Amino acid sequence: MNPQEYLAQELKASAKYILTEEDQKVIKFEGIGTFIFRKLKSKKFRKTKIDPSSEEVVKKAIRLNVEKNEPIKFTYPFGGYKIWRLPSYPEVDWAEFMAIAHIIQYVAPIAAAYEPGVEVFFCADDIIIEKIDNSPREKLDAYLSSFNKLLEEFSKYLPNNLKLTLFRAADLFTPDEYEAELNKARDGLLAKGISPERMVEVKRLSEFNFVTKGRVDYSKLSKVEREKMFEELAYFGESYLSIPKRRAFNRAENKIVIFSNPLPNALDIGSTKTSKAKFWAGTGVLECEDEKYYDRIITPKQWEETKDEAKEVPVSLIPMMNFKKVLVFQRRLNFLSDKTDD
Repeated sequence: MNPQEYLAQELKASAKYILTEEDQKVIKFEGIGTFIFRKLKSKKFRKTKIDPSSEEVVKKAIRLNVEKNEPIKFTYPFGGYKIWRLPSYPEVDWAEFMAIAHIIQYVAPIAAAYEPGVEVFFCADDIIIEKIDNSPREKLDAYLSSFNKLLEEFSKYLPNNLKLTLFRAADLFTPDEYEAELNKARDGLLAKGISPERMVEVKRLSEFNFVTKGRVDYSKLSKVEREKMFEELAYFGESYLSIPKRRAFNRAENKIVIFSNPLPNALDIGSTKTSKAKFWAGTGVLECEDEKYYDRIITPKQWEETKDEAKEVPVSLIPMMNFKKVLVFQRRLNFLSDKTDD
């Protein structure tokens, strides 16, 4: 198998799952709800232990959907942009491809066993990125458009009861409503404050992601002015997560939150079987060992450190800007920390 064949298999066969004899026994004797929960807590995908609170939330969502004979619903909150520090900016690349394939493989057993199927909502927070990262609107729109095109490519090979949807948090509001809700959440956080340790971390991430000459040109700010700006942006970056309408959509009692790292009352499945870096703030590469290929999403820093070691291999699979080649490493990568810089 070569990279082209491996990636074609990821695209076309990720949703294929044949129920085993053991699967059928669980469904028959313990019920479809038990089967679904067991698949969701599979160690093959799960990266951290499911705490009791998360287990209760997940089981309730399964029960509510099964009782109404509705699809099992998942939300995957994400940035809704590509970090500017990668050459694939501003569109999706193999990182999004690998993460989507990973999610499809995760939910495929449910779609195979449960006729109403599965719905996965990729919930983009691009609206806040204009403010906290100074990203130009046209770059964010290019990313979202390319993300939708990639979902369409995967959808060609999905069963009718497995649906992938891009959903923008911005669509829950008018622009004025969002601004008012964001300011209200920010004011509430200002009253509470952010711990000094957290402020240092948030400002570090803000500076890393910030586009100096983006929506607005901030290149002439002094060091003191930049410091003050990043402190102000930190409060927006921390508070938008608590906006009620956004939270109500992502955290509805009939939905299950999945993510690449641990979140409260959610399932941590990583971004691929081997990595946890966030796909929108990373890039996808292949590792080859003993003639087998492995997906890996790496951060901008990891990409800079390792890119010269990889071989560029031409690929003809998806007619989009960042899918004409893939970087292949002739070894398994081993990073002490596989978390994104975002």
